[in-house]
Amino acid sequence: MLKTAFMGGADAFGPGPAALAAGGLEIAAYCAAPGRGALSLSGAVLHGSAWELFAEPGLQAAAISLPPAECFRAALLALSRGLHVFCEPPFCRSTGELEELREAAEKAGRVLFASQPWEHAPACRALEKAITRGLAGEVTFALARLELAWPGPADWTASPEAWQAASLLLGAVRRPPSAVEARLTPGDFAAFHVHFGRGDGFIHLSGGAAKARLRVSAAGSAGALELDGGVLRLEPRGLPPEDLQLSDGAAPGEARPAWLKAELDRFRREIEGELPRGSGLRNARYCVKLLKNAAASAADHSAAIPL
Repeated sequence: MLKTAFMGGADAFGPGPAALAAGGLEIAAYCAAPGRGALSLSGAVLHGSAWELFAEPGLQAAAISLPPAECFRAALLALSRGLHVFCEPPFCRSTGELEELREAAEKAGRVLFASQPWEHAPACRALEKAITRGLAGEVTFALARLELAWPGPADWTASPEAWQAASLLLGAVRRPPSAVEARLTPGDFAAFHVHFGRGDGFIHLSGGAAKARLRVSAAGSAGALELDGGVLRLEPRGLPPEDLQLSDGAAPGEARPAWLKAELDRFRREIEGELPRGSGLRNARYCVKLLKNAAASAADHSAAIPL
């Protein structure tokens, strides 16, 4: 068990901080995030600030779930105190901030890890395997659509759902994006058009739906794939379509304890050297770029902003 400092709210990482223990983090001290629900962690020392929290003796890691600007500052401080950092994205607002965190982690010889637990959902794993096997061929069109059963956020580009959509889109196309155009309506919807050189990607996020729903589509030279909740539809070129009913679907922002435990196992393996340093950041650089430049595009009449 890693002796860990926790900073966030009752809804942190999806299941909340108590679920971190199942993944090998012993919460020894914590600092509650204002406005994120009442929080009391039995056996852990409560601190009033990040400065005090990360000075707790004997700490090995920090688990941080805060808005991007606050998360960046807290993660940078934790790394400077020699702690490994497990954080909930978005955890910074620019590639400059991301590089500052990377350099701090490298200097301290510590791991910086962005939690993406949805990757362990059976539905998302099935889609990833289908794309890896080449069932769509070279992907030239992709769509990530997330419908939220709660009001949309005031700032879409600072939301975990926008990061999730960007990560899913990047995982479908598997090429670096070159530009983005975006429309952002606070509390209502967000739409991104992402240019990939030889293809196009689209993100659509909306709030206030009757039911939370996650859909990812990919089409290319060999056919098309579509994940809709717990159903994966295969449409190979020249063959009849087939629907696969998966054991478990995925929804926007969902992070079940078993998925979080699998992410924490990756975190531990990177700390112990079983995974390469930096592997916990996966596509973080392009997610950060997409969200930052989407905000710039929306502020400039949805102009195409190079990445």
